Amino acid sequence: MDTSILEDIGLTNAEIKVYLALLELGESTAGPILEKSGLQNSVVHMTLRKLAEKGFISFIKRGRVKVYTPSDPKHVLSFIDEKRKRYEQLLPELLLRQKKVEPQEAEVFEGFRGLKNMLHRMIEDAQHGDEFLFFSFYTKNPDDFDNVYNYYREFEAERLRRGIHTRGIAPKSIRGKLANRPTINLRYASFPVLVNISVFRNKVIFTPWEDRQVSFLVHSRQLADSFRQYFEMMWEQCAP
Repeated sequence: MDTSILEDIGLTNAEIKVYLALLELGESTAGPILEKSGLQNSVVHMTLRKLAEKGFISFIKRGRVKVYTPSDPKHVLSFIDEKRKRYEQLLPELLLRQKKVEPQEAEVFEGFRGLKNMLHRMIEDAQHGDEFLFFSFYTKNPDDFDNVYNYYREFEAERLRRGIHTRGIAPKSIRGKLANRPTINLRYASFPVLVNISVFRNKVIFTPWEDRQVSFLVHSRQLADSFRQYFEMMWEQCAP
């Protein structure tokens, strides 16, 4: 017989053995229980006391001898219900103490359509006044380069409609591509700087399009905060 459920509800191995022995005996003094359970005398007496405290057995005294009787096995359900009620009483306090941990996950988007879906997914929880930070998109493929920057004008309009402030850092070599973008606060780096990364709230996107059009959206406050700090450090070193 698999008695592991009795362990799960809090009975020790000794308590299980004594309770099962007493179920088979019906009622008994300590001697037959000791023999049937195979436990030591001191363990049996201590276990009988604990089972009585938990309500799994009862006893009467006949002279100076205790005679033990097992509770109906259906009592286990009452025991479980009592544990549940006690836990439900404790639950509100446990929830107050619980440290909220944000889930971390990554999503993969393929192709130009995937990039557009990812960008809108990134700002879906935007609130007025949020800030969108980016290290500019760059790829050696001129068609991909132009297509993405043409779309970014449309995406800028969506950010502006939602009240999102935008700042970006780009290499000086692509300054012409980003010229005349009044909705973006831009600075340019005359030194090597990260590209193809954007940060918004607790999300970071990566668009490494050199080999294939694959983009990544990572949900991680720790990663977002790390890139945000790096962006601010670079911002101070770049020229308008």
